[in-house]
Amino acid sequence: MIRAVMLLSLSVDAPTGWFAVFGRAHPLLLHLPLGVLPAVALLEFGALLLRREPPRGAIAVLCWFGALTAAAAAASGLVLAAEDYGGDRIGQHKVFGIVFAVLALGCAIAALLPRRLPLRVGLLLANLAMVPTGHLGGSITHGEDFLFAPLRPRVAPPANGTPTPAVASEYVGTIAPFLQHYCANCHKPDKHKGGLVLTTPDAILAGGDSGAVLVPGKPDESPLLTRCELPLADEDHMPPEDKPQPTAAELAALRAWIAGGAPF
Repeated sequence: MIRAVMLLSLSVDAPTGWFAVFGRAHPLLLHLPLGVLPAVALLEFGALLLRREPPRGAIAVLCWFGALTAAAAAASGLVLAAEDYGGDRIGQHKVFGIVFAVLALGCAIAALLPRRLPLRVGLLLANLAMVPTGHLGGSITHGEDFLFAPLRPRVAPPANGTPTPAVASEYVGTIAPFLQHYCANCHKPDKHKGGLVLTTPDAILAGGDSGAVLVPGKPDESPLLTRCELPLADEDHMPPEDKPQPTAAELAALRAWIAGGAPF
């Protein structure tokens, strides 16, 4: 199943229709095996610690459920990756996701064997594989520093939009931190939504699938700014309404930079 979906995902530019819906169900599907296999490990090793016979029937059923949902999660992830995703981190996440699905299938087969050792080894490996798989997936979705970002002090742009003398330019001191904080989670080399990357000057000037996002000297014609200024309820507003929103001072700094020719 995974091999078939991988070949299909490589044969099209982007999934459409129900195929795309299946890909976008990845966040739903992936949580099923991630919850089931640790529970199976608790049942198996808990019985071992308590010196009791493990509930073989329940464990076998849960293992097969985990294997099937892991395969579905891996397949949907391959489809989702065709939607404006790319980069080394995506490739690593694919590999670990497929390895995890294979290990889950191995656990399901081992659960039917009379000896418990193969199952226990498989459960240990599968649960270990969950760690890099989940870490890479979270980094792709939320950013590399998402987990510990709340513990780090945030360097906000100056209120008047003017960088300090220590920085090389207004872009370096004000605009780049703005884009990194509000935009880079979805518009970076590993996750270029709409074909748009906002992490380098060349990528910003290149724009995305809908065309240019920056028109130097014309802030009101630059979607990089105008979409941020739309009402929060507008479907075209960026960043999405459930994400942190820039302040009026930060938007004023972005407007002033674009009006000044958007120098990098």
